Amino acid sequence: MTTNRLTKSAAVLMMLATGVIATGCAKDNSNESALSNLKFQETETSKLDKGMVNQPESSYWFPKDFLAWSFDKDPDAKFNVGSVPLAKRVDKKELPTSNDSQDKNMNVVALSIMNNSTSGNAPHGINTFDANVFSYWQYVDQMVYWGGSSGEGIIVPPSADVIDAAHKNGVPVLGTVFFPQLAHGGKIEWLDEFLVKDADGNFPAVDKMIEVADAYGFDGWFINQETDNEVESFDDVKDGKEEKKEKKDDENGFSKKHADLMRELIAQYEAKAEDRLDLMWYDSMTVDGEMDWQNALTDKNKDYLVDADMNPLADTMFLNFWWNTDKFAKDELLKKSNEKAKKENIDPYSLYAGIDLQGNGFATPVKWDLFMDDKGTPYTSLGLYVPSWTFNSSETADEFQEKEGIFWVNGKQDPRDSTLPKGEEWPGISTFAVEQTAITTVPFKTNFSLGNGYNYFINGEKVSAMNWNNRSMQDIMPTYRWEFDHGKGNELIPSMDYTDAYNAGNSVKLRGKMAKGETTHMNLYRSEIEIPEGATFTSTAKATEETSLDLVLTLGDDKKETIKADKKIGDEWTTVTYDMKNVVGKTIKEMAYDITSDKESHDYELKLGQLAILPKEEKVDMAVKDLIVEDTVFDEEETNFTGVRMSWSEAGDEKVDYYEIYRINGDDSRSFLGATPTTNHYINALERNDDTNKTEFEVIPVDVYGRRGTASEKVAMEWPDNSIPKASFKASRTLIAPGDEVTFTNTSSQNAESIAWDFVGGTPEKSDQDSAVVKYEKEGTYEVKLTAKNESGENIAEEKNFITVTKDAKGELPKLSEGATAEASSFVNDGEAPEFALDSKLDTKWCAVGPAPHDITVDLGQVDTVSEVKMSHAEAGGEGPDMNTKAYKIEVSEDGKEYKQVTRVINNSAGETTDTFAPVEARYVKITLDKPTQGADSAARIYEVSVYGMKK
Repeated sequence: MTTNRLTKSAAVLMMLATGVIATGCAKDNSNESALSNLKFQETETSKLDKGMVNQPESSYWFPKDFLAWSFDKDPDAKFNVGSVPLAKRVDKKELPTSNDSQDKNMNVVALSIMNNSTSGNAPHGINTFDANVFSYWQYVDQMVYWGGSSGEGIIVPPSADVIDAAHKNGVPVLGTVFFPQLAHGGKIEWLDEFLVKDADGNFPAVDKMIEVADAYGFDGWFINQETDNEVESFDDVKDGKEEKKEKKDDENGFSKKHADLMRELIAQYEAKAEDRLDLMWYDSMTVDGEMDWQNALTDKNKDYLVDADMNPLADTMFLNFWWNTDKFAKDELLKKSNEKAKKENIDPYSLYAGIDLQGNGFATPVKWDLFMDDKGTPYTSLGLYVPSWTFNSSETADEFQEKEGIFWVNGKQDPRDSTLPKGEEWPGISTFAVEQTAITTVPFKTNFSLGNGYNYFINGEKVSAMNWNNRSMQDIMPTYRWEFDHGKGNELIPSMDYTDAYNAGNSVKLRGKMAKGETTHMNLYRSEIEIPEGATFTSTAKATEETSLDLVLTLGDDKKETIKADKKIGDEWTTVTYDMKNVVGKTIKEMAYDITSDKESHDYELKLGQLAILPKEEKVDMAVKDLIVEDTVFDEEETNFTGVRMSWSEAGDEKVDYYEIYRINGDDSRSFLGATPTTNHYINALERNDDTNKTEFEVIPVDVYGRRGTASEKVAMEWPDNSIPKASFKASRTLIAPGDEVTFTNTSSQNAESIAWDFVGGTPEKSDQDSAVVKYEKEGTYEVKLTAKNESGENIAEEKNFITVTKDAKGELPKLSEGATAEASSFVNDGEAPEFALDSKLDTKWCAVGPAPHDITVDLGQVDTVSEVKMSHAEAGGEGPDMNTKAYKIEVSEDGKEYKQVTRVINNSAGETTDTFAPVEARYVKITLDKPTQGADSAARIYEVSVYGMKK
């Protein structure tokens, strides 16, 4: 999250020691807030949302880099540490079921794409709304953070915010070790590097897997080994109809030795990790060293779960998807897997039947009769491959939440209505999976935050209009979505509201019809909480009509206790309190509301902002110390934006729930920049908001009661002086014939108040417009000069011999790179070699991986006059715009040894670029990509390079 230029009309707020924003004087108490009597101005929307070059990045590695990794030497490492320990869940055997088909033995694993790329991911979110804020954790026993690519990295731990969100809900999360098929850029050498042993027989990879998991705080690894000598992929196998390709003969290629080493590595991992870390194996490589997906537990893959002496190896196995195809239906592979597992003394529910959901989500046909017996009992656990389809296929937040409800619950979005599926229809995961809970201790507090928002609210007041996401700030969402028992005439439809919240970014909105005096019962949470003496239970909500929001608790003896709120809910955020004296020392198993409107309404609306069970308040001494700005990077063109890394330490009683980060403005008001449970933070694209060349920050601790402790000492960062504008321009063409026109465009910095062009030899000769069309009548070479001015001074951009006018340039310039050759610093494979950047096709490309920079050199075959280079970047080839090259330079040479730079581009985002420069004699054109994408992905993707000019 960042802040932008502040408007004079921004709201001025006062925050009291209790954390409630209001106007007036602060209370005089011992917990007086660090924000008492301070003015606040609403943070505006960001003008930039892409990560700047110093953005901390979630880790990803190729094997060599992985084995060489050290926490102390990785500047991003501390940002990647999850801050939430794994919460303990209630034993599943003790939970009630919502419907008759839920099975307490069966588990669910989600192999989920939580970030859309392997690289470039901010560990704790950034100033964009767009994020997969998955929140149906109650149906998941384990999550695999699905990632890895041959172009970015193949060993990928979970990002810190995913660790935090999962752990808050009691869900272990695994990183991914992914060895791609050769057809997808995989390399045998990566497998060899990973499976290397030292002189003592130890696998360095095992030690590093444990080291990384312990350092970042996640729970184990998923190993997906699919690299083979065969060029085969999932695309080659559809509906179980394989087209096996001839296996390459390569004595250094994939063989049984890899399978043997992998089993040995797994055994060593299990011995060293003990019971602290899990390992899930994917049904791909057989014990004979072949890529032969079994789609079941068989003699060819069982030895990855148990060794010859029946000692356990991998904890679980994800079975390939083809059990669900017509070809294998008659084989009843899951039933046989169940039988095989029992015979081998393996828990059949340690096997996860894979369902590929990436393409069609809940429209995927599933042969459920192969998954369960005739009584509806599953043969194995359930493995969901890319259930994040719900996010990736949605265009709006509302669509995403609706699809999530259908996917995880059912079409009615009420788990009580789940029934066993008929045919291949999607029944919803709640049909099989019991709703689980990690709500087992006091305090418990939720603001119903999903972990992203278009705004940010503190105690009901909007303090920021900045888009944001940080899944570390996600709350535990309702266990039951959604269970209503409506009184006569009542009908409420739930949704997530992003326009209004009590704290963070959203609230639960109930909208519909309410009859006067009729009660709607809404079941919300499953728990196992014993209420201590002095505990308080509060709810914060608002409604369009005066409403009774009474609390209904299910106790340990299954008796229900209804507790009236101390007052009614009004049309402003209202906090109500419930008298807990009758439930002290008792265990709460379910929390629900009875909602009753005082008036009939056909357009009724209730918003739930907070639910809190808090122990008796104790005096705490929260403080922040040692706040430092560790690093700043400024945008290269205007220095109006910066990326800021900061960190601090905690002092006091260590009762901090999270921290708020603020900018201190020139009038001593505060602008909210973000919130985090960690002791470090990254501010992306912070905009300069005054002319002092200095910005001050402070960090404030907040406890679970909403009390704010002592702020850090203010820390300042300095901005470069950019008071004088920077002049720059571009031209549509630099090599023209007499009588041709050139369009010149001003690209000077935004602080230029006026510009003045000088076009020597052109018509007109002068202009003060941002865009000027100039005609040149006579042959020759001509200078162009642009002066940019403001009250602080002026700057001149001058290009001598910039425009060449010759009768030989009449008409369209020839494409000099037709028939040329190309070489590159590296390339992924023969199918993405440099020559594919010259083939005039947009379905082929040059691709290079590894750390930037990458370069490609075009050899024209002879020295010609070069004046223009066009490039087609990732988006032109059908990839995402985030993969377009951001920064590059173009150099030319006559001999291939001495190069001269003719163009430098530092902030491109387009899929197609045209760069013109003063005509120059050259045979070689070298393009160096020093920032190959818009984010941190370091892979180069160039689909076409075209060089234009004149033949000699």
